[in-house]
Amino acid sequence: MSKKERLGIIQSRGLGDLVIALPIAHHYYQQGYDVYWPICEPFWSSMRSAAPWVNWVPIPVDPQGNFFAVEPIKRLRNFGITEENTLWLYQYLNSDPERTDPDLYAMMKFDQYKYAVAEVPFKNKWLLKNCIVRNTIREQDLYNQLVTNPRYWVIHQRASDCNYDIDTSNIDPDCQIIELTELTDNIWDWLLILEHCEGMILIDSVFANIVDQMDLNPEADRYFMRKWNRHVDGNPVFLNEWTYLSVETPPGFRFIPVDPAEEIRKKLGNK
Repeated sequence: MSKKERLGIIQSRGLGDLVIALPIAHHYYQQGYDVYWPICEPFWSSMRSAAPWVNWVPIPVDPQGNFFAVEPIKRLRNFGITEENTLWLYQYLNSDPERTDPDLYAMMKFDQYKYAVAEVPFKNKWLLKNCIVRNTIREQDLYNQLVTNPRYWVIHQRASDCNYDIDTSNIDPDCQIIELTELTDNIWDWLLILEHCEGMILIDSVFANIVDQMDLNPEADRYFMRKWNRHVDGNPVFLNEWTYLSVETPPGFRFIPVDPAEEIRKKLGNK
């Protein structure tokens, strides 16, 4: 049997980005590639369990930020994966602006950009359920631990970079409210709970992406809240039915737009 050709992916974080990009990796896996993907260590257990067909390479999270690109590139080269066989899926990195396509950046949302540069149809983003292996035992264990009422809602109000205090006063008081937390080290353990809830209120996060990409629990009332600290182009494209809640941006917060073409000129001019 001939040795499979290796493909590397540069997108070491965050969890939402990894889930968004997983169908890209699966596309190439189905083409016969052996996929190598360096990711930050905190995400390794979740991604390895759900997609064992990927060679996940855990990268330490260092204060210098080498986990973004320097260390992943080094690891991929150690596996003999060339530049030509490496997909760079970051929409933009300050340290490597020259890797951004300014035209695609100007036209697309960040998730569309990943698929465009990888030359994978954007519709594949919603094939996530075909890319993962579910652990029904772990899912059921978490369900049994938390669900005490057949009528319940799920809320997510604490992310790595943004917190909310979600108003649940309009939810039927007969319903239990379950909050998505770091109770488990595996994000996929929550699938069964999300699959059977009566409603959900989710901030822009890995869980909202999973629900939309898998069209999980379409009968539920699904509410989405954007992160106030994200530029408009930083919000993912959703395909399925959601109610979008208004979010107030704190006074004094200002978005800082980036022009990749200008940043490339600056970097080249400093050399």
